[in-house]
Amino acid sequence: MSRPIQKDWIYEPNRVSTVYRQGVDDFINLAKEKYEGFTTCPCPCTTCRNGKRLVFDEVRRHIVQNSFDLTYTVWSLYGEKRSKYPVVDIVGDENIEDRELGLGNFVDASYGVHEGGRGDVHGGDGGQTSDFERPFVPEPDLDKKYAEYKLKAEEKLYPSCEGPVTTLSAVVKLHDLKKQDGWSEIV
Repeated sequence: MSRPIQKDWIYEPNRVSTVYRQGVDDFINLAKEKYEGFTTCPCPCTTCRNGKRLVFDEVRRHIVQNSFDLTYTVWSLYGEKRSKYPVVDIVGDENIEDRELGLGNFVDASYGVHEGGRGDVHGGDGGQTSDFERPFVPEPDLDKKYAEYKLKAEEKLYPSCEGPVTTLSAVVKLHDLKKQDGWSEIV
């Protein structure tokens, strides 16, 4: 059984306090665990907002200098999934949906695609926070998903396709267009 990720430290106003520094250390350890075998991970500071991959020590420095992006509430890039039964404090006119680490977020993380300031990739307006921690749930069958995406990255879009266009590159381009122009899933 996984234990919940402690996140209270991100709201600590004093970024040189012991609580904040320990939280940053715990986060970096989580990142190293999640990205085992890699030297970089997405940086969740207020400047990078998971749009850049940096070496772990640089991520640590960014989080201390720039602070942690408070709108990034479900650490999906670090293996956390939104609970099936979320606890809701205040329900307004906003849409509430279950966002998982699907193809969209995978593409965002892999290719650095971001909302461009029009909103938050991770949902929410950053103005409301929950009093309850969402449980840490590791991503199941991540190795299968990786192998699947790797095949799509090598697979030609169609049999006689010339050039570097692959199934994954076409999906990435389409996803990017949809995000930039606000296209919906409805056809």
